Amino acid sequence: MAFRFRRTVSIFPGVRLNLGKRGVSVSAGLRGASVTLGRNGLYGNVGIPGTGLSYRERLLEQDKVGTRKRSKAAQPSPELPPLAGEIAQVRLNTRTGDIAILDSAGNDLGPEAFEIAKTHAREDLDNTLQQQVDTHNRMMERIGNIHLDTPAPDTFPAMVAEPFEEPEPTEPALRKRDWLAVICPARRKAFDESNERRRNRYRQAYQQWQQDKVQQERREVARAGIYEKAQRGDVTAMESVLDDHLLDIDWPRETDLSFELSGEGTMLMMDVDLPEIEDFPTTELRTYQRGVGVSVKELSDTASRKLYMAHVHGMGFRLIGEGFACAPSVETVVLSAFTQVTNAATGRGEDKYLYSVKVTRQAWSQIHFGNLSEVDPVEALAAFELRRDMTKTGIFRAIEPLDADYAPGHA
Repeated sequence: MAFRFRRTVSIFPGVRLNLGKRGVSVSAGLRGASVTLGRNGLYGNVGIPGTGLSYRERLLEQDKVGTRKRSKAAQPSPELPPLAGEIAQVRLNTRTGDIAILDSAGNDLGPEAFEIAKTHAREDLDNTLQQQVDTHNRMMERIGNIHLDTPAPDTFPAMVAEPFEEPEPTEPALRKRDWLAVICPARRKAFDESNERRRNRYRQAYQQWQQDKVQQERREVARAGIYEKAQRGDVTAMESVLDDHLLDIDWPRETDLSFELSGEGTMLMMDVDLPEIEDFPTTELRTYQRGVGVSVKELSDTASRKLYMAHVHGMGFRLIGEGFACAPSVETVVLSAFTQVTNAATGRGEDKYLYSVKVTRQAWSQIHFGNLSEVDPVEALAAFELRRDMTKTGIFRAIEPLDADYAPGHA
């Protein structure tokens, strides 16, 4: 990609999470969420696609796995088949509705593993599927409504604090002397040395924990200072706040953004790399009323293009708003949106700019930010200085993006 500016940030779906050092074990579920079926019981895992971040919570203990709520009489818990220990995740293909049971290496374990998951974790598997179907459908809705959370230009963002969530080390359980240690000095010494090693490991872990906590607190104080400087118009601080704030937003799609503030902080230039329409989601999902599975409804070509058109303009609308809000000294924002296309003559990837728009703070302030549900981003951007070659059905032809020196009549 050919970003024209010096500062780049990748913004992802989901929200920022703070995790400990322990990872998750084998999982059975979907992209973004799963359930784990193993010796220690059944776990739920939730993650952000594309980031590797996840959260895990125990759903059922091992002795409860396999018990069906619909069964009135108590039944003994069946022994888990050996193949259950190989289950790493169950992935849902949101284009086809196919569900694949995979091991930790990503290999398909086949229908037998699927039957094991249905038999031993049916209710939780059903719930996980339903949650992810709902998440996908909400994401589809948010894709077309990304502009609804655009802040007013005079609304400086509040810093989202990152709490220190690493658990404090617990003091070790010391070995108690047995009767032999009482009469045997060598054994007593071995007990004492073992306990001292445990104390030392705890002291080191606690000291490291304290240092990490202090460093985290110092980083938060520094971040707060940057937000204060940005609110006063410091150029470097405003860039940092825009970078930081964009990562705190729950975006529906992964997006790369490049931006740069002018030296005096009055103009913000932004390039946003949008998804290609071929890679855009075009399905609505529904879980089966009977059995385990997901049905897929494919959007029509017209509906898909309208959704894509709403998203690419809504994304630009949102980013312009965030730019004005995060950088109080900015009077003009120039945003250009492009996608990656393959040149049929060379086979090389090239940037195709879909639109480029120049907006002043004064003109942007005319928008009714308390009534954004009635605002159409496609029409809204056309009210400003806009370069765009698009048909009514959402087919784009490439344009040359605006630059900082652009003025009407000098295109």
